[in-house]
Amino acid sequence: MMRKCKQIIELTSQQMQEPLPWLTRLEVQMHLLMCKTCQRYKQQLSFMDKALAVMERRVLSQQLSESAKQKITKKLQQAKVELEQ
Repeated sequence: MMRKCKQIIELTSQQMQEPLPWLTRLEVQMHLLMCKTCQRYKQQLSFMDKALAVMERRVLSQQLSESAKQKITKKLQQAKVELEQ
C-alpha cells in the first residue's frame, strides 16, 4: 500500500532527526521516485537544514571571548555600585 504525501512529508522530516526502519525508508524512497512534489519538499527541507546549520556555526563563532565577558561584567558591576551611591 502506498503512503500518502502527508505521511511521506512527516517521515521525511522525521528521517532528518533519526533513522527510520529500513522498510519505511524503502517506502519513502519509492514514493519519492514517483512524486515530484514530495521530491521538491525533501530538497527544500534539506536546503533549509543546511542553511540553518551554517547560520548556527556563524552565530557560535561570533560569541564573546571570556575576557570580553569579564570586562562587560566588571563594567556592569561598577555601574551598579555608582548607582547605589
